Amino acid sequence: MAEPAGQGGVTVSRLFVYGTLKDDAVVQGLLGHRLFGRPAVLNGYRRACDPSIGYPVIYPEDGARVAGKVLDGIDARALQILDAYEGDRYRRIVVGVDTIEGRTLDAYVYVPAAAAPSDGGEAPARTPDVLAGP
Repeated sequence: MAEPAGQGGVTVSRLFVYGTLKDDAVVQGLLGHRLFGRPAVLNGYRRACDPSIGYPVIYPEDGARVAGKVLDGIDARALQILDAYEGDRYRRIVVGVDTIEGRTLDAYVYVPAAAAPSDGGEAPARTPDVLAGP
């Protein structure tokens, strides 16, 4: 699990989702309320299905893009619940995601806890430049 703040102690209140958490009903069932979400893209990663767990995962890959959405209003309680939901097969890192408005936002994302089978490397985390707020 990642620390509750982004690298350098910067608070991040967003989560980029690309799999089951894109479903508003799943998020509402876990948190007890809906979160505002908007379309976003994570550049430099590819999405794949991990047959060992049967769920989507993302791995770093130059030139690749993952379409998903960014959820706003992620607080410490939500992170605790979502970390438990994702379990020990995922870890949370901070990345930059691009919105349809052309903005790049800092957001958490869940990546596989194990390295990608094809590259043997760790998913690169990004250092947030500014305080990310809702």
